Amino acid sequence: MNTTLKNSFKIGLVAIVLFFSTTVINKTVSFQNTTSNELVAKVVPAPLFGNDEFKYEPQKVETAEDITASKVKWSLLVFAILLILVLANAFDISALTSKITGIEAIDGNSINKWIMLIFMIVGLIAVGWEYKVHGDLILLGNASSEHGESYDSMFRITLILTTIVFVVTQFLLFYFPFIYARKENHKALYYSHNNKLELFWTIIPAIVLTILVLRGHQTWRNIVYADENMKSIKIEVFAEQFAWTARYAGEDGILGEKDYKFISGKNKLGLAYLPEVDSLLVELKGKIAQDEKAIKDLSQTLVSLNSDLQAAKDLQDYTAIESIETQIEQINTGETLDELEASIKRKIKQVERITFIKNDKALFASTFTSASEDDILTQEIHLALGEPVTFLFRSRDIIHSAWLPHFRVQMNVVPGMPTKFTFIPSKTTAEAKNENGKDFEYYLFCNKICGSSHYNMKMKVVVETKAELEDWMKKQKPAFKDLPVVLSAPAVMKSDSTKISKDTTKIAIKKMAMR
Repeated sequence: MNTTLKNSFKIGLVAIVLFFSTTVINKTVSFQNTTSNELVAKVVPAPLFGNDEFKYEPQKVETAEDITASKVKWSLLVFAILLILVLANAFDISALTSKITGIEAIDGNSINKWIMLIFMIVGLIAVGWEYKVHGDLILLGNASSEHGESYDSMFRITLILTTIVFVVTQFLLFYFPFIYARKENHKALYYSHNNKLELFWTIIPAIVLTILVLRGHQTWRNIVYADENMKSIKIEVFAEQFAWTARYAGEDGILGEKDYKFISGKNKLGLAYLPEVDSLLVELKGKIAQDEKAIKDLSQTLVSLNSDLQAAKDLQDYTAIESIETQIEQINTGETLDELEASIKRKIKQVERITFIKNDKALFASTFTSASEDDILTQEIHLALGEPVTFLFRSRDIIHSAWLPHFRVQMNVVPGMPTKFTFIPSKTTAEAKNENGKDFEYYLFCNKICGSSHYNMKMKVVVETKAELEDWMKKQKPAFKDLPVVLSAPAVMKSDSTKISKDTTKIAIKKMAMR
């Protein structure tokens, strides 16, 4: 790049920076007619997640002094940019002078070493400032469970060790260029290899990391297998888009059996409660009959849709036209028939599986026990202080993640794969409120994006004394209390009885469409 082009580029860069800075400042603040009585209101929006956990400030005002301070800040930014450009030009002029005279005007090596030393000092000061200002957000130290204290301790130890390594390595990284800067008539020593140094910086980190990993592994084992070493209260936590449901054992102290095959509108957890399962069988039989009738009536449905389509065209209702045409196309292509047949097959399979359980005496006896009858379903979790509790996680639809941040608990909730977590609460909700404010509450969150309302998938958790928990439990009603009892389930259904001739139906539909 020649000198003329280089200078033109620099001038253009300065012009662009000045134009951009001036535009931003004019849009940010007003330079005209600014008086001390003028206030610029800025509305702070309410947070989308956890409105009841954050203090909402609806309005914030900015005074004339704040406006002036903003102008000063932008002016300093522009000045800094210009200063950098001036210094860059000064170095270019110095390099050109040295080239002409043959005498080095500025010792670039000396300047670089001092810049690196200053950068090191400023950088380490910034690290110290960061620890001081934001350290409380990292080193929480407010765990509300016994294992949480071990978790926080491991984090602090790891952070301290990594900080020491960071400071030492950064100091050496910047200090060595300072003390070993190029000197006249001084030749550098090429140091290819040193076994002692290799051993030093390999063995020591290996030992430290091994200790950290072993302690972490031991802590994890104590958490995961805690329910095998202690007697704990079992609470099932059921996840679905976008809600949590907790299930407590009733007076018998035993959680009833459950099965995904038993899930229905009234029995969303799929509990093995015989009246509800019988009701589900009746419901499934009715839906199978509806689907069979829908298949038989497809030809008539097509005629009706064609009539509706003509009426929609006469009214120029384009939304209805598009919807009806889609339905007609789905019937003509056989998509509707495929969906109905698939629906029938699914329901028949579910009926067969449930009936198999009911007809197998041993399986029936182990599944349909009285334990489910007094189970309690709640939309709030209550725990006793100092009492071990095991959460048994189960998902109805997709992968969720149960997260109780203050208890240092997180576990994936996966469909078809039960997971669990055992811990001991060490701080009541009342104690936590005293530390964090009267509006504080424990919550169980979903920490894995699971859909449009993921942000609102949470459930309140209350930690209290054992006596308070017992009083709360006495007020809860069993999930199936006072429900009407349905008669026994229908006889076993055979898949062959509902088999439809797909080809025959499609031929009939095509003939009707051609008329």
